[in-house]
Amino acid sequence: MEADIEMMRKELEEPTEVEIELKRRLNQLTDHLIQKQSQVEALSSEKATISFRIEAVSRLIEENKGMSAIEAASQDLEAGDWELSGSKFKPAFQDKIRSGKKHLGWLVMQLNAIFVSGTVFLRRNPTAKIWAVLYLVCLHLWVFKDKRESIQKKRESLIMKTL
Repeated sequence: MEADIEMMRKELEEPTEVEIELKRRLNQLTDHLIQKQSQVEALSSEKATISFRIEAVSRLIEENKGMSAIEAASQDLEAGDWELSGSKFKPAFQDKIRSGKKHLGWLVMQLNAIFVSGTVFLRRNPTAKIWAVLYLVCLHLWVFKDKRESIQKKRESLIMKTL
């Protein structure tokens, strides 16, 4: 009877090979689940970014549809209004401006995507946040030092010219 009790106690205290295998498999599945959850978070963030881009492009298309050809030809973002009435270069010039706007819009959207993914990366990695702040501090110190040296050299050259 005592031998049976001792054997039962031993079976309860020491895990069997099946239990060890089940625990190992549970750990693998847990790691896999965590990995999949992080992928889902990244994809949902990317989805939000793409949805934002789609909304912006849709608004831009709607604005361009509403704008008449005359208004589109006479609008310049930097210099105000301009007119090319009667010029044979007007269509080519308008195409260049339209192409430039497309390229600028594409560049802005690409930079936005880069910054959004960088933000997501920094949110998930606290050590990356620390390194990013350290990098920015060092960069600013270097720029201040370089600027101070440049000003000092300019002062010295001015002093030498006056002598």
